[in-house]
Amino acid sequence: MTAVVDSPGPAGGLLVVLSLLISACGSSVPQPDQVAELDGEAISYVAFEEFLQRNSVAGAGVLGSDILSSLLDRFLDEQLLARLAVDRLGLAEGIDASTAAQALLAADGWTIDEAAVASYYRQNLSRFDFPERVHLRQLLFADRVMAERIRELWSQGVPYRAIAEELASAPATHVGEEGEFSRQELPPAFAEILFVLADGEVSDVMPVDYGFHVFQVVRHLGPGVVPLEEVSESIAEDLVTRQREEFLVQLAAEARERYNVRVFQRNLPFNYLGRYESNNTHENS
Repeated sequence: MTAVVDSPGPAGGLLVVLSLLISACGSSVPQPDQVAELDGEAISYVAFEEFLQRNSVAGAGVLGSDILSSLLDRFLDEQLLARLAVDRLGLAEGIDASTAAQALLAADGWTIDEAAVASYYRQNLSRFDFPERVHLRQLLFADRVMAERIRELWSQGVPYRAIAEELASAPATHVGEEGEFSRQELPPAFAEILFVLADGEVSDVMPVDYGFHVFQVVRHLGPGVVPLEEVSESIAEDLVTRQREEFLVQLAAEARERYNVRVFQRNLPFNYLGRYESNNTHENS
């Protein structure tokens, strides 16, 4: 006995077609909060907002589309590096971008030889040609009485490090950055006083709108080109930093070739102008 199957009518046929279309392409429709896809993995707008917050960047309502597009590209580069670290180094899924970058960098050695440092120094002498400067140590107080007391101790020879350690946890007290400053880098009222103090001398309490400063002039430095031996360590650190940054750029380019990334323009509150493939249409299937 042969079974008879009724053929679907017009309405039934339409439902079958719709079902097939939904099965075929429904999975490509992004969720409302999905701004990108990395090899099929959804990336949410919330994650991009968290990236902006970590980098102290204003949101979409403040910046233009060109800047936000560049920032989204940076964010997606980070996601690619995280995926690359998982696949290349066997790290756990869900690793944060910073840890991923450090792990990728740690896999390679980073050294700068003396010849490279000397070459950079010779080619950039103007960077090391400084005006007259003073090497300063500074403390800032909210209370004048405490400022006067500490100033007295300091001027009597109590070591700066001992004072700084004691004040590190004191309320309303700030141990300022120690460093070298030219006249142009200081407020005129400060420069006028500090540049006439002798090496090792402690200033009087200097009131400002936000508190009370006390300085010590460690030493005066005359104008001229700083010798290579005094800046070689900082040059080497700068060159290593640049080397590492260039390496991460290369890895991100490699990851863009390895993984498929797509941006969903429809879910962004700005016009995406970046490097990644963008789907600008409103998918109806």
